[in-house]
Amino acid sequence: MRAALGLSPSKPQKTLTRSATYTLVELSVRKPSGGPPFRFEHKSSSISTLQAQLEAEKAARKKGWDIWALLDIRQVSD
Repeated sequence: MRAALGLSPSKPQKTLTRSATYTLVELSVRKPSGGPPFRFEHKSSSISTLQAQLEAEKAARKKGWDIWALLDIRQVSD
């Protein structure tokens, strides 16, 4: 009767696991003093490619690197 009224302790619910989806941005960056360019990868949780690119450029500038070129933007789901 307690179960019918919803008064009995409930069973633990299973948690749903979502697959990790992110936008991977690859930039070619250089040190301010010059030298050869190298690849910088940034994972963004945004689904907008423009927003992800802006976040990656901001992260590269924060590390003190000059952005040379945008190599690739793709959405990845694990």
